[in-house]
Amino acid sequence: MKSLVAMVTGAGGPAGRAVSEYFEDVGVAVTRADMNVTRGSDFTMLPAALDQRFIDALGQALEESQASLLVPTVTEELPKIAGCRESIRRRSCAVFLSASEAVCIANDKWHTAQALSKRGVAVPRSYSGDSKHDLLQTIPFPMLSKPRSGRGGREVELHASVDELPSALASDRVFQEFLPGDEYDVNLFGDPGGNTTACVVLKKTALKNGIVGNALSVQRVYEPDVAAVAMEAVSALRLEGPIDVDVRRGRDGRPRILEINARVGANVRAAEEVLNTIVTNWRSQL
Repeated sequence: MKSLVAMVTGAGGPAGRAVSEYFEDVGVAVTRADMNVTRGSDFTMLPAALDQRFIDALGQALEESQASLLVPTVTEELPKIAGCRESIRRRSCAVFLSASEAVCIANDKWHTAQALSKRGVAVPRSYSGDSKHDLLQTIPFPMLSKPRSGRGGREVELHASVDELPSALASDRVFQEFLPGDEYDVNLFGDPGGNTTACVVLKKTALKNGIVGNALSVQRVYEPDVAAVAMEAVSALRLEGPIDVDVRRGRDGRPRILEINARVGANVRAAEEVLNTIVTNWRSQL
């Protein structure tokens, strides 16, 4: 039987720190991995996710650490790790992560909106393309634009009128209607069959950029309709493992999916049921 050693990638970031600290609190040995080593010998250096050496370096790090669980927390790493998910598992190393197709959809905000809309899951009105005419026919003001691929609320812009739109639309950005209601961070754990075995709704009580951006603070709330739409999204895309879903209410009060991170979220310490589920499933496989 392999020992209880967990490797956490992106361990220097918010999600990686949260997971690593949780494992330490419950007595699990942690190997921290990151492309930036700032804390000395307790970190393992990995190349950037887009580096061709990444997967080989990750495999070597797993071998050297004798890790029996891998928890990736960096969005850019997910497609590569999903692509070799089964080979990692054949190393007797558990990894709770969606299949490649689901990860790629979740990593692209435009594809996420399209896929969920086709499956009847509520999303904001969205557009990606180069036609300003089509954009204005699709989405009312105010509207948001953001990178199709990205994380952490980076480069999110709020547009109140035509004058605030860029002169040319970029194909690597998605535009969405601005939803003025409360925003939530839903932390879930999905089973391979599309069922959810843990779901915690966190209300974002302060946002980094005022009305948009990362959550500066959260509180647990009971919002069944928010939980339901997040679970519908997990099932529709057949997502597995820890999932982080951003949800916001529209003017009609109805919750809609903003975006999905196919990984553990930065606020997961406020939703430890997800982390407990990871450990329970991990132990059952040893």
